[in-house]
Amino acid sequence: MNKIDISKILKLSLGSSLAIFIAYFFQLQYAMVAGVITLLVVKDTKKETIKGALGKLLGFILCTLYSYLCFNFLGYNLWSFSLYILIIISTCFVLNIRYVIAMCVVISSHYLLQESMSIYWILNETGLFIIGAGIGIIINMFMFSNKEHIYEGQQKLQKQVSLILVEISEMINKPGRDNNIKHNISILSNLIDSSTKAAYFNINNNLLSDTKYFLDHMEIIKSQRNILNTLYDLVSQLNYLPAQGQIVSNFINKVGNTSFEVNTVNDLLNDLEKMYNDMKTQPLPQDRDEFENRAILFLCLIEMKKYLINRKNAQFLRDNYYYND
Repeated sequence: MNKIDISKILKLSLGSSLAIFIAYFFQLQYAMVAGVITLLVVKDTKKETIKGALGKLLGFILCTLYSYLCFNFLGYNLWSFSLYILIIISTCFVLNIRYVIAMCVVISSHYLLQESMSIYWILNETGLFIIGAGIGIIINMFMFSNKEHIYEGQQKLQKQVSLILVEISEMINKPGRDNNIKHNISILSNLIDSSTKAAYFNINNNLLSDTKYFLDHMEIIKSQRNILNTLYDLVSQLNYLPAQGQIVSNFINKVGNTSFEVNTVNDLLNDLEKMYNDMKTQPLPQDRDEFENRAILFLCLIEMKKYLINRKNAQFLRDNYYYND
């Protein structure tokens, strides 16, 4: 069992017990129901808890209104209670708040058992609801943040991208050699999926914190993955290594082993521009094979330019996020 599960168990247990004790302290009848409401309010994320609590508030208002109408017009009997159940369930389905049905039925059953909807009993049920829902919201404000986990995931993602770049550079040097690039791209995709889920979870657990940064960063990594796929497809078509191949391989290897900052990316983009200019001055290909392989290498450089611009955007996003965080 992981740390978050233990935390949730403790919070649910203590929160429910606390709600019951508070209800007893205020001498409310059916105090245990406050603890049940707490359990019903708490969800996996803070936003879900707030949304659920608002739904239960609406349900509580409807429950009070429908109970008053049914019991006062038809009396305190099973027929009126059955009609109430039909009405409240129908309304909850229409309003898409089915999760409040159980609470509404329990609260209305108290009016039936007491055969009264006096101010005293309405206030009693209101107190149970406020205590139960309030404690549920409060304890859910202490959900663990998974930001550190997301940061670790981002580092793993970037290391995986760098690893694939280095492997592509080695593949250029030895065309046709067996490699693990496809497998490592698949690992990268799995990391992207898990990191995206973690980012969404973090957003739902930080009501006042803008964590859109994590998702924006993930989109950039997805673009990098697409570039890596294109690079792999291009390099797979090489059947021998032209003279320019070693230069391109060394550059890709350098990028894969670089710790990035904005200025670093600018330097690499300048190096890439020099490579373009140098290639323009080199002799034309002597045969079809050389032409095709040099064309592939040129396309690889175009993809590397896309990657560096993409990486520059990622760096800018990160620096801007930390500046504003």
